[in-house]
Amino acid sequence: MAAGLQVWDANGSLIVDLSTRLGRILGVTTFSSSTGSITDADFASGTPFFIASPTSVSSPSFGPKLTISGTTLSWDFEGRVASAHRLVYGVY
Repeated sequence: MAAGLQVWDANGSLIVDLSTRLGRILGVTTFSSSTGSITDADFASGTPFFIASPTSVSSPSFGPKLTISGTTLSWDFEGRVASAHRLVYGVY
């Protein structure tokens, strides 16, 4: 008999099983420097993802360029004025 995790919704539709990719948040931070990086060994445990959003919407701003190389997530405002951003990152 097969065993494993399966989850159904109220209508009886399968919504999660062992073949579903689920995200895992590794960290949340706020930054306002024009360049910087975060190194997290857990980036190697899956496919990295990130979400950056400004901490204030009172004035329009451009977001940073975000890149991942190995276990390091870097940001660069590329000469624009840096504004405070919240960064959520993880793997799936």
